[in-house]
Amino acid sequence: MPKRRVFEPKIDRTPPNLQKLVRLIFSEAFLPGDRLVERDLAQRLNLSRIPVREGLLKLVSKGILLKDEVNKGLRLRDYTPAEVAHLHEYREAVELAAARAACHHRTAADLTTLEGLCDQMQEAAPTAPSARWFELDWQFHQTLVEASGNERFINDFDLLMFECNYVFYRLPSTMLPAPSREHPLMLTLVQGVIESHRLIVRLLDRRDTNGIVETMRLHLAGLGNRVHRDVVKNLLAKGTPGELQIP
Repeated sequence: MPKRRVFEPKIDRTPPNLQKLVRLIFSEAFLPGDRLVERDLAQRLNLSRIPVREGLLKLVSKGILLKDEVNKGLRLRDYTPAEVAHLHEYREAVELAAARAACHHRTAADLTTLEGLCDQMQEAAPTAPSARWFELDWQFHQTLVEASGNERFINDFDLLMFECNYVFYRLPSTMLPAPSREHPLMLTLVQGVIESHRLIVRLLDRRDTNGIVETMRLHLAGLGNRVHRDVVKNLLAKGTPGELQIP
């Protein structure tokens, strides 16, 4: 089994108890479709059931968890191809709107930070995908969203990207291949990400709202398509063609 290349995203804007709950739910301790028991979660986190219940309800309100009508509890989403597509569409909607707003509100410091992250990603390219690579990519997108100045985007992005990290990178069906130095195609993909990021910074510098939205759409589509293919392939291997309803 390949070694996991996992990083733990920062969700500093999320309240501490909710942070603990989110980190537990989106770890290898639970798989898509698993039922979540309030008492069990509280024991694992060494918390009382009240803050755990409040956290679970907040995650339900954001659509991250689902009510289990059969067992009258909560569960993780099953993340079928349709679920993955919906998650990606939500991320795209938030980031495209944030990028557009960032063109109006970005500062010189934001541009400097983004350029520095691109340089660090270039340095980390030979060992990508790695925990360090994922962290830098995360920081780039987080910085872009924060440059929007919109607190709604910024707060939602924390939990949204934690869920994306779990679905896109931590599940066995979406594991990435070997580091780029051992996989020529991966090296090409990694360079493409860096070039796309640098173009986004240039467009942000010019305050080109139309250009940055189109570039971001293409950039995010590359990730969504790869993950979608992986999930579909996994379902086919399980012999469940009836679930392959690709929107």
